[in-house]
Amino acid sequence: MKKKKISLAVKILIAMVLGLIFGFVLKGQHEYWTYVTDTIGTIFIRLLKMTILPLILCSIIGGIASIANLKQLKKIGVRFIIYWILASFLAAVTGLIFSYIIQPGVGVNLGTAAEEYSTEGVNLLETVINYIPDNVFGAMAEFSIIQVIVFAIFAGIGISTLPEGKTKTFLTDLFASGNDLMIRIVEMIMKLAPIGVFCLMAEVSGTLGAEVLGALGKMLITQYVAYAVLIIIVFPLILTFIARVNPVQHYRNVFPAMILAFSSCSSSATLPLTMKCAKERCGVPEDTVGLIAPPAATINMQACCAEMAIYAVFAAQLFGRSYGIGELALIIFLGVIMAAGVAGVPGGGIMMSAIMMETMGLPLTIVPWVAGIYRLIDMPNTMLNVTGDTVGMVTVSAMMGELDKDKFNSHNDDNSAKA
Repeated sequence: MKKKKISLAVKILIAMVLGLIFGFVLKGQHEYWTYVTDTIGTIFIRLLKMTILPLILCSIIGGIASIANLKQLKKIGVRFIIYWILASFLAAVTGLIFSYIIQPGVGVNLGTAAEEYSTEGVNLLETVINYIPDNVFGAMAEFSIIQVIVFAIFAGIGISTLPEGKTKTFLTDLFASGNDLMIRIVEMIMKLAPIGVFCLMAEVSGTLGAEVLGALGKMLITQYVAYAVLIIIVFPLILTFIARVNPVQHYRNVFPAMILAFSSCSSSATLPLTMKCAKERCGVPEDTVGLIAPPAATINMQACCAEMAIYAVFAAQLFGRSYGIGELALIIFLGVIMAAGVAGVPGGGIMMSAIMMETMGLPLTIVPWVAGIYRLIDMPNTMLNVTGDTVGMVTVSAMMGELDKDKFNSHNDDNSAKA
């Protein structure tokens, strides 16, 4: 009988707990072992940062290309894009709101952020103009992530609008291969994550102690509260007032996909069941499901939008940083864009949290913390993302007058378990 392998998520969680215990127990000898743990932890963080820019280019260009493909079927594509933008915006705003209500990072002082921002003397128009790179290679050399994101958006749109032929095929294959390469590199780095997380968490508990655990727990609660609001309030509002269907009935219809998504932590693995539920239980036409479901599993990530916003505020509170209106708008924008690029990347949420920290001028301190508990975030996160995909398909079909409401309303609790 083969022994069941321990998953990477479990290894990281174990490493986090052991690191915290090690640092707490040997806190008095911190000056002797910090040379080892600090060095290994720093190397791990640098390896993560090494992948950020190429990961941005490959993932965002791929995400934009998926959106552009939706536009080929005009009415369906445009309606889904409107839904995606609206739902993602509301999700990011929800994450921001509850970050400020619960304040998970308040009460823990990690010092001063890498960069202190001030709105004094800031010209909004000039700030926006500076988001556009005048030299993309210079932007990469200076690690100007926003400028790289802008370039990636234009590159993705440019490739998708090229006429069919060798050039378009070459460029599409080039970025697809680049994405495969980055996924492989991230996989290699993530194999080292348990060691890196152990060392980083030992440093945290060896210098700060148990107060960090309280902040991390509050951050996790903030994630759960934001997810609950999305699934109890935001999605039902869209289903009720735009799709004009019963939200409770919708959740009954897609419940099998929600459970599989929660247990597997994979939107892609859940995709066949998601499509089956949308067609056979929700009454969405087959062509609409075929067009929307695959790209939606890649770019339609409402839970990730809320998640990224929470990370940005949580880290800012830890470092005593406050955001202005313009920065909050940037966080919302980044949350939507990065959520579109998170799929297919091992530990995607962990990597995107690193990108968010770098973009907002914050240290990567919370990244190993996120890695340590990511399984607890990822389960409801994936369930919510898959639910958002089905809400989008039903909403688009209803807006076009093509939703089979008889089929939608035909499933109840008694036959929910049969599909």
